[in-house]
Amino acid sequence: MKGPLDGVTVLDLSAVGPGSRCTAALRDLGAAVTKVGAPRARLRPEPRFFAYGGDREMRRIRIDVQAPQGREAFLRLAARSDVVVESFRPGVADRLGIGYQDVRIPNPAAIYCAITGYGQTGPYAAHVGHDLNYLGVGGFLSTQGRRADGGPAIPGATIADSAAGGLHAALAITAALLQRASTGEGTYLDVATADGVVQLMSLFVDEYLATGIEVGPASALLTGGYACYDIYRAADGRWLAVGAIEPVFFANLCRALGQPELVADQYEMVKQDALRAALASAFARRPRDEWVRELAPLETCVSPVLTVSEVTEAEQFEARQLFTRAVHPDAGEFRQVGPAIAGAARPPEPVQLPGRVTHTVAVLGEAGFTETEIEDLRTAGVVE
Repeated sequence: MKGPLDGVTVLDLSAVGPGSRCTAALRDLGAAVTKVGAPRARLRPEPRFFAYGGDREMRRIRIDVQAPQGREAFLRLAARSDVVVESFRPGVADRLGIGYQDVRIPNPAAIYCAITGYGQTGPYAAHVGHDLNYLGVGGFLSTQGRRADGGPAIPGATIADSAAGGLHAALAITAALLQRASTGEGTYLDVATADGVVQLMSLFVDEYLATGIEVGPASALLTGGYACYDIYRAADGRWLAVGAIEPVFFANLCRALGQPELVADQYEMVKQDALRAALASAFARRPRDEWVRELAPLETCVSPVLTVSEVTEAEQFEARQLFTRAVHPDAGEFRQVGPAIAGAARPPEPVQLPGRVTHTVAVLGEAGFTETEIEDLRTAGVVE
């Protein structure tokens, strides 16, 4: 795909999580991404197939970087790449001989991005984890609504992997590419997903540092402390999100609901339970979509809470052309989320997904490997 990063080549050693989100974003912006995985013979069990858009328009190769021949093959590929992305635990890439110091010998202009949960330094550096762990360490979970047992609710989206890790890394890589254009020098990027969570939480963290006030669930405006910023059930059991923070929007809402007397109490803390009950009673009188049709045009900051299935059919996203068609050799044709980053180019439709096909021979050939060298690597079980 053509895009702002057209001509940029990326070697991606990550499998899932922040690394895959990062390179998917780079791909959508036009970079040519090659995913590097181990030969299937080393995978027990073989990874489950997912028919989703993460690998769209990417090439995939299988190289055993633990074998000396595989390591050398990878470094030859890295010598011709602009960016290398890896998500091993700290120190693993160096032990394998494919770390930044190894890559920069043949390619001093390489941008090497190491994405981990907690970064290359600090007491948590060696800890394993997933999205939920990083949200916990970064303070995000402490501000969430509570379950019946009093514990924080589990977010329905992988916010740490996607925003705090993946987009964090993609932005850092893009900035490094811009810097290299003027200096000619590569760089090493230590991307910690937990750091990104703290950045996402900076509004609350900075407030605490400045005032000593700690935000928790239902204790502040953005965590459900006020009735004007909450979620309400409609008559059909579906839900409405109300974000009427500004007084003018709240006034519009109250008047539209026939309760103008509520306007004056918007930010009176002692009145919040009564306000919330009044709004809940009003919204319970009619179905969700009726309310949306009436209230949204009146500048009330009211929107529907859509289910995943409803999102896939929403007129808003259809108008934005957010979905694309894809064809997979095993799963057939289906729709999937297309490029959403501003400035990203749309792929040709339908997108041809590779399935279990790999591009090892083609990629190695383009990198200067002879047919004899490729066959030797294949015979040794180093590539597939």
